[in-house]
Amino acid sequence: MHKQYLTPIKSWTLADVKLGSHTVFEETDEKGILQQCTGLEYIIKIEPNIIVVDNHDRVLEFRPKGFPVLHIDQHTDMRPVWPDGVNVGNFLRYALDTQLITWSSQINTEYSLLNLNIDIIESDKTILDIDLDFRHPDMSIEQFEKTIQIVKWLIKKAKIVTIATSPYFLDQDLAIKLLKQLID
Repeated sequence: MHKQYLTPIKSWTLADVKLGSHTVFEETDEKGILQQCTGLEYIIKIEPNIIVVDNHDRVLEFRPKGFPVLHIDQHTDMRPVWPDGVNVGNFLRYALDTQLITWSSQINTEYSLLNLNIDIIESDKTILDIDLDFRHPDMSIEQFEKTIQIVKWLIKKAKIVTIATSPYFLDQDLAIKLLKQLID
């Protein structure tokens, strides 16, 4: 069982994204050891359409109803919602079940990103949802620069872009570095 803590929201710029000092996610790992993760100091809204969160389920607060989602993430986030309630592992299933979003398509490998049918993105009609753990060092992305360029293009086309730094799954210093590469 894990526990999350809310991070305050600010409307700022990319330069304002920085690590906080408070725990935003706790989970007991497979060895029974409590892991406490520090995330962002603030959730950042970067005008006109980018929201940066630490825990991925926080993106739900910023989604208008009825849009499709292109989900870039190494995890599906489609676990059953009950009995645990909405969390980082099931928020996408919740959004589909409650019709907050109309559909979701996931990119979970470098291959699927490099071979994406770009027609799936309709300008001003699609939410691009990025979990930076997609670029975890264990993912062994071989064409790093090309994948960065594709995601930058997707960011420009999407109506709303939500980006999660995923403190439990990715070192937050690396997450902020990746974030700056994507939206510089």
